Amino acid sequence: MNLETFFSSELILENESILLRPLSINDIDKIESISYNTELGEFGARVKNRSDLMDYFDFCLISKKEKEIYPLLITSKENDNPIGITMFGNISFPSKRLEIGWTWIGYKFQGTGINAVCKGLLLDYCFDVLKLRRVEFKIDINNVKSQKAIEKIGAVKEGLLRNYNIQSYGESKGTFIYSILKEEWKKP
Repeated sequence: MNLETFFSSELILENESILLRPLSINDIDKIESISYNTELGEFGARVKNRSDLMDYFDFCLISKKEKEIYPLLITSKENDNPIGITMFGNISFPSKRLEIGWTWIGYKFQGTGINAVCKGLLLDYCFDVLKLRRVEFKIDINNVKSQKAIEKIGAVKEGLLRNYNIQSYGESKGTFIYSILKEEWKKP
């Protein structure tokens, strides 16, 4: 696999209940229905209105065009309603690794196990189809909820990247880096 092939693909990942597919500008109205909530972490703190949401979509779609991140819409297969967004990024096919992140799940879907199901589909794809050796996750030091969620699926906390990001609340004290290696991934 190479970046050109990967980013030009129409990636579809699914199970009996959810579907992950490439994010499109046509999804903005659907996503808006679950977007404006302060309980959505960094996304919720930054995206407060339609203008912010348009900027977010521009960022996602331009970054995909520039082969930096691959944004995926998460939807319910039962009713095609949006559940959230997740992305692949920091992709290095020569080193057989990438990062899964920039994920947010609508507030009413949090705590339902949807995030773990999504991560399972993404990890299966990474290890079984892309034949990667390593998948990384970066989580802000203050985002304890996401740290616990990623640890629950078997990610190993490797360390702290100090003063790594500027978040909506200001300068972050750090970002934890986690990973799952191919031989560590145990399908749910």
